[in-house]
Amino acid sequence: MEIKNVCVIGAGVMGAGVAQIIAINGYSVNLVDLSVEILNNVKKKIEMNLEQHYVAHNKFSQEEAIEILNNIHYYTKIEEAVNDVQLVIEAIYEDMNLKQVLFAKLDSICEKHVILASNTSSLSITDIASKSKNQDRIVGIHFFNPATVMKLIELIKGDNTSAETLEIAREFSRGLKKTVVTINDSPGFITSRLIYVLCNEAINMKMEGIASIEDIDTACKLAFNFPMGPLELSDLVGLDIFNNIGDYLNNEFGDKYKPSFLLKKMVRNKQLGRKSRKGFYDY
Repeated sequence: MEIKNVCVIGAGVMGAGVAQIIAINGYSVNLVDLSVEILNNVKKKIEMNLEQHYVAHNKFSQEEAIEILNNIHYYTKIEEAVNDVQLVIEAIYEDMNLKQVLFAKLDSICEKHVILASNTSSLSITDIASKSKNQDRIVGIHFFNPATVMKLIELIKGDNTSAETLEIAREFSRGLKKTVVTINDSPGFITSRLIYVLCNEAINMKMEGIASIEDIDTACKLAFNFPMGPLELSDLVGLDIFNNIGDYLNNEFGDKYKPSFLLKKMVRNKQLGRKSRKGFYDY
């Protein structure tokens, strides 16, 4: 099956980035969110991103940027947005129940050939698909933030994902000029499971007073050649996201994944990182 038209559900930071990189590569994208106001704001952000990071650096002409923008269509109704698409990518909040309900709905309204993918960063694809009838067409396609820049996609095979679904999803992901790694379903996959442990331990170090925020980050950047330190990365990802990942991994694998007390305290105080303009750093 050739994929030409894609629907992305959820126009947050990840969903908007996923829609943009898909449109850049010539696909028609239907981007869905709850209100026209949200979608109008997202449209302005995508226009600004293309202007500042592509046109201004001579990566695209103004005409090419306009063509990319014209590839993205905006919807508030899922039933309309999934019409005549071959692939749906979910990019909503990391909540298992919400995702299960959404995929059961998509499974009931989408044509049988349409592939249904989740951009979840940690939740089990098998569990997400468990309320759906046609679980063979459900797969994980995990992009990384910012989706327009990061080269990796984790492709996650649920227990019931068919070989055909996996192969089509793999070829589509490679068509976005991404490097694809394939993972048998497991909570946290490869990247979220590993990076959560690092960041959570760095947060514990800060709580214990071992070193300053800046020195913890500097040590990791220079010792491990990381582009940013674990506390700066936590702010970028969102402390609420890491807290949810930690709760989920703790429930699945035990107390060694228990979120730091400091992490939970900061989330309770709405110190979520860049999204709230205050986390370990001020923004």
